[in-house]
Amino acid sequence: MRHIFREAQREDIPEIQRLARRIWEEAYGGLLSKEQIEYMLEMMYSESVIREELLQGTVWDLIIVEGTPLGYLSYGLWENNSVKLFKIYVGKELRGTGIAADSLSRVKEYASRKGRGCVFLTVNKHNKRAIRAYEKNGFAVTASVVTDIGGGFVMDDYVMTCPVNPD
Repeated sequence: MRHIFREAQREDIPEIQRLARRIWEEAYGGLLSKEQIEYMLEMMYSESVIREELLQGTVWDLIIVEGTPLGYLSYGLWENNSVKLFKIYVGKELRGTGIAADSLSRVKEYASRKGRGCVFLTVNKHNKRAIRAYEKNGFAVTASVVTDIGGGFVMDDYVMTCPVNPD
């Protein structure tokens, strides 16, 4: 499936929010309570949060297929010679098309260009489909973490890491 990545700007925030709501309900409806999904959407996707991330250098990319945004990712430089993949979400209509793998390659290439040695991410321990996809693309579980995110909620995640060859 032909797709392009377009770096998001401030005016794209409403589109990112719309995509997040739709994709999160698809992806997490069976893993998280509706209350936790709402809490996390507000915590991570408010206009002020995304705007601040853009200002601080986090890269937000829209994944566009035939002129329509159908997914997004965000990533940025992190400590210890790494890049953190904060978010990668594609609509269910794109699963199995290779777009997620292309997205991961994009982040690895960014890490390489920036001279970083690895990319890491966190993934819900019960999200078996995502874990398999990450493993298929060179990531391995390197830690298990439970993070209190407030509101009476926690994130129960694996940290997964993939080495890259810096330029």
